[in-house]
Amino acid sequence: MESAEVNFLGRLSHPNLVKLLGYCYEGKELLLVYEFMQRGSFKNHLFGRRSTVQPLPWDIRLKIAIGAARELSFLHTSDKKVIYRDFKESNILLDGSYNA
Repeated sequence: MESAEVNFLGRLSHPNLVKLLGYCYEGKELLLVYEFMQRGSFKNHLFGRRSTVQPLPWDIRLKIAIGAARELSFLHTSDKKVIYRDFKESNILLDGSYNA
């Protein structure tokens, strides 16, 4: 990923998009810093085996799916279209209110 791509991603803003807070290049290594999402990934709540993870009620699951769909719609309809090639439950991150 080039710095122009990282700068572009950093300028994207949508309520359902995890904010890119910063980045660091060191040699050939790239470190991206995103906002902390308290509830972790959607995958953990669907398939997690830990005792701290409770199954999600269907209304929360629907809320998450709608949020993820809004994010994809934003990316696909913005001035510079973005194709998200790694869309899966482990990459849907949830805030404290289960917003994707």
